[in-house]
Amino acid sequence: MSVTANPVFTAYVISASLLGFNLLVLANNTALSRAKAKEVVNPEDKVLNAEADVVYEAGNQKTERYRRAHRNALENIPLFLVTAFVLTLTGVSLTTASILFGIFVAARLFHSVAYVRQIQPWRTASFAIGAIDQAAILGVLLYQVLVA
Repeated sequence: MSVTANPVFTAYVISASLLGFNLLVLANNTALSRAKAKEVVNPEDKVLNAEADVVYEAGNQKTERYRRAHRNALENIPLFLVTAFVLTLTGVSLTTASILFGIFVAARLFHSVAYVRQIQPWRTASFAIGAIDQAAILGVLLYQVLVA
């Protein structure tokens, strides 16, 4: 069976797409927030907005929150994309993959919302759930390769 005919691969594609949209939303909201605050990150960008202030790392609080949420997502999503893809190749059941992928995606999406909206303890809880789920994915991957 080809990888594209594998229902686990379909679950992976849906998960990867949702996480990709999450990254796009965070990145674009960072840029929009920066534009509304009349901030640019490079001196040459003042050509596009002469009234803007050049800010390198700091900036308005809303932009900084989006940027931090985006960086956190960029630190966590790539490992999932790699390990979940490899897991699709091991013959893992659709049920197992769907549960693992679904938990991770839900945790990361909720984490982004909680980060931007400053919702504690849910930001930390969703981060922890995603991290624990990623560890479970790694465990199932090892099991599938070494034992099953």
